[in-house]
Amino acid sequence: MPQVIWESLVVETQFATELTLTGLRRLCAVPTDPELVKWGSRDLNYALHVGMYSYSSGLERLCKLAIACNVYATTGEFPRLRDYSHRIGALIDAVEALSPPTTAPDPSERETEYLVRPLDDLDPELVGTVERFASGAGRYEHLDALWKDDAEINTYNEWSALAGRASVSKEVRRLISLKDAMAHAIGSELADDGLESTARTVMEDLELPMYEPSVGVVLSLFRKVRWVSTILNVATYYTDPDLPILGEVVSPTFIHTSADFFNYHIARISDDAVVEEELGEVFERINAREAESDEEDLDGNRIED
Repeated sequence: MPQVIWESLVVETQFATELTLTGLRRLCAVPTDPELVKWGSRDLNYALHVGMYSYSSGLERLCKLAIACNVYATTGEFPRLRDYSHRIGALIDAVEALSPPTTAPDPSERETEYLVRPLDDLDPELVGTVERFASGAGRYEHLDALWKDDAEINTYNEWSALAGRASVSKEVRRLISLKDAMAHAIGSELADDGLESTARTVMEDLELPMYEPSVGVVLSLFRKVRWVSTILNVATYYTDPDLPILGEVVSPTFIHTSADFFNYHIARISDDAVVEEELGEVFERINAREAESDEEDLDGNRIED
């Protein structure tokens, strides 16, 4: 295999991984209360379209990589993939139909679990929403509304319906609260050190809200990516000397439990036990400062009285 093809596979996998992860992070910030969408900030109003654009493109590329590498490991030739276009449903079905290359080592116990196509209470509507967006009906719905009287702007309605059926585990709910506490603690400490304005750019990322119903949909989307990534890993893990082991690209990000993925790559908490211990100490200082401020306010009011 020419070196350029080897490098293209690695770069394309890196690109698809980052696109997908960027989309999943952004989608966690989609507000599921219609009043928030109506009156929300500029960051919230278009989070859905930014996230869906990145996620759908990343998932499409990962599916095509899994198909291409599996076929190459089996036949020695790459298939043509353009006919799939942006048809996410057809790509997912094609990935499901793949058989591991005969040269592939036996998958690990964890890989075996993740090699099964994930289906949950959000299917098949979830895949349909992603495909509708990827194919153009969702991606261009706001532009289409400029010249089409009958243009349908449905992406948010579809997302809200999915979010209304989604749920998260107790562990993920705890991590969402921990992430919020981190943002509050860091902001308070920086302000106390006189860095409130200097740290504004940093705090904007930390303070970006996460909406639990949207997180539930995101974790369903993640499990589909984990499945495709596991198949890509198996297809390239010492199956052909010409193929790079692409699991080295996707596994650190996607081959996790749902809670661990959310912990490491969405909330970006390195060690939640250590973070909780550190926050306990920080909040002692914060509470002491707030109590002192309350006393000063009370004394000031007494003097004015």
